[in-house]
Amino acid sequence: MKIVGTFLERLYDAIRREPFRRKIVIAPSYIEGQSWLMRICRELGPVMNVEVQTVQSFVRSQVQFSLYQQGLTLIGEQRSFWIIHHVMEQMASKPDSYIAVDQVKPGIAMHVHQAIMDLRRAGVSAGELRDDHFMSQQKGSYVRKVLSAYERFLNQRSWIDFPGLLSHLPTQLPENVELILPDPMPLPPVSARMMERLSNGRMTRIIADSSFTDVQSTLPFGEVQFYHATGRLAEVREALRRIIQGRMPLDEVEMIVPDEEYALVISTMCASFGIPCSYADGLPVITSGMGRAAHFLLNWLESGYQVRQLVLILQQQLITFSDRDQGITNADCIRALEKSGIGWGKERYIKLLGSGHVRFQGDADERPEERERTEQQQRDDDIKKHLTNLLGELFPDEAALSSPKGIWGWLVNILDRFGVCGTEEDAIVLQEMKGIAKELQECPVPDSMPFQQMFLYARDMLQELRVGVQRLPKPGFLYISSLSNGGISGRKHTFLLGMDEQSWSGNIRQNPMLLDEECRRIGAGLHTAVQRQRDRQRLRDGRLGMISGNITFSFSSYDLAEGATASAAFQLLQVFRKVSGETNADYEMLHRSLGEPVGYLDVEQPSSTELNGLPLDGSHYVFRQIHANVNLMRDRQSFIESVYPSLRQGRLALEARGSSQVTEHDGYIAGDEWTDYWKDRDERTLSASQLEKYAECPMRYFFQYVLRIRVKDQVTFDRTSWLKPNERGSLLHEVYRRYMTEVSASKAVSITHDHARLLRIAEETILLYAERIPAPSPHVFERERQAMLRDVDVFYRMELQAKTAPRFFEQELIVDGQPLHLELGEDMAITLRGIVDRIDQVAPHQYRIIDYKTGSPRPYKENGMFAGGTQLQHALYAMGTELWLRQTGVDSEAKVLEASYVFPSERGHGQVIARPQTERNRVTAVIRGILLSMEQGLFIPASNPAVCRYCDYAAVCGEHAEMMAHKRKDEANSELLHTLLEVEYIE
Repeated sequence: MKIVGTFLERLYDAIRREPFRRKIVIAPSYIEGQSWLMRICRELGPVMNVEVQTVQSFVRSQVQFSLYQQGLTLIGEQRSFWIIHHVMEQMASKPDSYIAVDQVKPGIAMHVHQAIMDLRRAGVSAGELRDDHFMSQQKGSYVRKVLSAYERFLNQRSWIDFPGLLSHLPTQLPENVELILPDPMPLPPVSARMMERLSNGRMTRIIADSSFTDVQSTLPFGEVQFYHATGRLAEVREALRRIIQGRMPLDEVEMIVPDEEYALVISTMCASFGIPCSYADGLPVITSGMGRAAHFLLNWLESGYQVRQLVLILQQQLITFSDRDQGITNADCIRALEKSGIGWGKERYIKLLGSGHVRFQGDADERPEERERTEQQQRDDDIKKHLTNLLGELFPDEAALSSPKGIWGWLVNILDRFGVCGTEEDAIVLQEMKGIAKELQECPVPDSMPFQQMFLYARDMLQELRVGVQRLPKPGFLYISSLSNGGISGRKHTFLLGMDEQSWSGNIRQNPMLLDEECRRIGAGLHTAVQRQRDRQRLRDGRLGMISGNITFSFSSYDLAEGATASAAFQLLQVFRKVSGETNADYEMLHRSLGEPVGYLDVEQPSSTELNGLPLDGSHYVFRQIHANVNLMRDRQSFIESVYPSLRQGRLALEARGSSQVTEHDGYIAGDEWTDYWKDRDERTLSASQLEKYAECPMRYFFQYVLRIRVKDQVTFDRTSWLKPNERGSLLHEVYRRYMTEVSASKAVSITHDHARLLRIAEETILLYAERIPAPSPHVFERERQAMLRDVDVFYRMELQAKTAPRFFEQELIVDGQPLHLELGEDMAITLRGIVDRIDQVAPHQYRIIDYKTGSPRPYKENGMFAGGTQLQHALYAMGTELWLRQTGVDSEAKVLEASYVFPSERGHGQVIARPQTERNRVTAVIRGILLSMEQGLFIPASNPAVCRYCDYAAVCGEHAEMMAHKRKDEANSELLHTLLEVEYIE
């Protein structure tokens, strides 16, 4: 029988046959049915008295009042899944269950749910199943029992699923209604019976179009183009190049893609080019701000509350902790979290933010415990208090961490409270999540579930959400559809992407709980996996046969990431045969015809070589110009740099670093700007640590103290360690200070030491730190506690042998609240700040200062007095202590004879490295050299590249220190570097 016209023409004739009768077009989806009507109206003429329904929506409309009268509630897929899950858990508790308790996981539960729903859609009840229907009698018995329990559960709750509506349908349609269906339209047996009962014989079937590869296809083969590409990015980019260069109106273009990955690539590229798109299937929820916030919050929970994850969410403005009333911004909260040293763990948040403990970010010789509180410190405390108050809302309770329902409810509450609704899509996502939360309240979701399993369910529910769904093409927008709904928009230009064999053939996966052979044994019209796949392909190929206008077929023939080739789909070969007229063409001929694959920046394709065509972006323009212009080929570097000036600046910087001359690219700031900046610094308040850091690496000093680039305090989770080195050092300093303060309180010349008291103070301090900074485990805490007690014993043995009288501990060098003004010569003075660990009196008017070090004594050589300016603390503090003792009236004749670096720890072996204070003139020379180098604007990298190994700014410098080695020796730089090199050579 010859079929006249196209599907749309036949549908148009059927609708117009009786114009005053109500027509209901039953389509596979709303988008497909509405697209049919839009194309009919646009291409053939207007229609009236017609509406589009799907089988599900039409059936529901016919029974909803009847269900209301009977008190029945129609349930969806989510609720039916959790019913099946509930039944599986109950059965798993019984001995010899086919699926044990530890097997009730998302993947297996999904297969069981799918099998039960397939049986329901086929109209198969539990009583009709026999064990011999299944390959395994045990599995057959299990499926039968699950189906029976599911049926009972529905009856007990007065719930009904879609297949159960068959018995509640009316027997006929109203007289003035006619149903119109495409033929073929594969339907499950129950749905087919529903339509037969409702139609009462008034059903018109419209023969669908042939496959787009069929002999009778109306596809415009004269307007077909082909290309292949090296990767999906290159394939999508070439499609966009053709659209732009062809000056195709966006609302006349449809791009059909095989999977979500293609849609994401298109979304990313079009966003960067400013091309508006609408997506028939939408995009994954993670492409929205609210979806990303939900995803990162789940990551935060799963990671054990790592603070880095929380900071990342705040930095991306996905959630906000700001408080306008208190003037607290998100940036304030981020800084407080980064400075807190929390790292991970709920207990650490509560203790480190909720306690009065303050982690000071600054020089090691400045202790915050003794410093005067400033306005900034008060603000920091206010921010910490604000964050502490939020913790009660932020952390989920035990109930929320025990089931998918609980964690989903927590997620919705947090997003509702702290989420940032920046777009309409964000509001829609939040509303849909609230709807799921409400639905879960009605579902028999387990109240207790293993932690990781619970997260799998939560993530699965999140992944099901879509954003930006535009079922129908949007005017002025590029339309992105999929293989399941593409080809019906009627747009003039169609790009069919991803036509490789794997994407188009699909994977036929049988359900292990209901194999194809088992479906055949049961009968009742159960569709096998092979049948369903064939039905999908038949509908897809028929729908693509409705494409009109220009068509471009493409596929990715090479995967750059995997290094693997891909073959074109067989349908593409069939189209090629029709277009080329070669009915026996094979894949080899197809590939020869396609030529070389298109690259990401390809300029040799016919579509992109026309210089009057619009370039896709700057890189496309540059490479196209170079390829087309022979003169540019000879000097392409200059041309590229003229388009991208930053590349020229980068090249010049690298060349300057590689030259023999010290330039600004090496850290030399010349000119009036730096001179004016240096002169404007009236108060040069410096610490010994700052001067030492400049001597060690001037560039690091520049980053830290001139540019004030803050190093983030990122605490990483470590199950094997409790305190960081600086925290451990602070703890031991606190123990030594408390003990010496107590035993010397009597001011007696001879101190009576008390080992028990020292241990008590040590234990109290360790417990105090444990309250502030929780240990990862009792074992780690005990190990480090014992190690610190051994350090304390070393300190105790050293003090027993001491022959000096301690006078002051943790003494800040200030007079009347101001830092000391230290004269270093006739024309040089600095304002010094710092805290001296300990000041001992060795004789009348004679003193010794002590600086405790808890690290290794290796860098402190016996004969290395200043170590190239990197060890100045002893000399500066000696002069500062003398000045402080005299100006405060403690001792107007005070003289500091010696400064000692003391290592009272197991690692330091109780070593004492004494520095006699007899070379004050050399100290002045070293500091003068450092200050003169600063004044010159000299901030070059360290002379010893080894210090870069542990530098916080190593990522910025790279191997700059090694590159500078030859410049330090070059005679051309001797005058500039003279002062700095002199300092570095001083021992």
